[in-house]
Amino acid sequence: MDALTCLLERRSIPRLVSPAPDDAELRRMLEAAVAAPDHGQLRPWRFVVFRDEGLADLGAVFAQAHAAREPDTDAGAIEKTAAKPLRAPLVVAVVCTPVPVDEAWNAKAIPTWEQTAAVAAATQNLCLAAHAMGFGAMWRTGWFGDAPEVRTALGLAPTDQVVAWVYLGSVPQSATLPPRRPTELDDRITTWG
Repeated sequence: MDALTCLLERRSIPRLVSPAPDDAELRRMLEAAVAAPDHGQLRPWRFVVFRDEGLADLGAVFAQAHAAREPDTDAGAIEKTAAKPLRAPLVVAVVCTPVPVDEAWNAKAIPTWEQTAAVAAATQNLCLAAHAMGFGAMWRTGWFGDAPEVRTALGLAPTDQVVAWVYLGSVPQSATLPPRRPTELDDRITTWG
């Protein structure tokens, strides 16, 4: 698949099935992810991979965070939260770990927002690599990455930020791909010169 076809045909798939990418396929996807633009070559990304029982463990942490955030919520809502990671056979938490100038290999002061943008680009590369390799992906966000229970379980530093939860797996045969909104570029482009 050529790059433009990959970009134009990729869709977010909310529920994915087995098989998930195996270790070698996931490694190739992550190699593509870290080929993202990275001002200062600081490599501010970290990936936490959940599969098999790790998905249930992540769900338990999500449920704990939900119960702490909303102590009066009913058990059914907590169970639904615990099942969220099970919407795919593989989940990758993509974390931005900003590198301060005193720790940078090249002593460059790269703003945190640029480092976060690099991690977002890596996340997009991961989703595109999955599509190019015949898998589906869903980039999810939400408040779980900010929850103290989740941050502790992931071993995040205070400056770390969960940029994405990328769900990976095979696209079910029954999946109907959502249509793209029409491309409306004319009112989004300004040309000088």
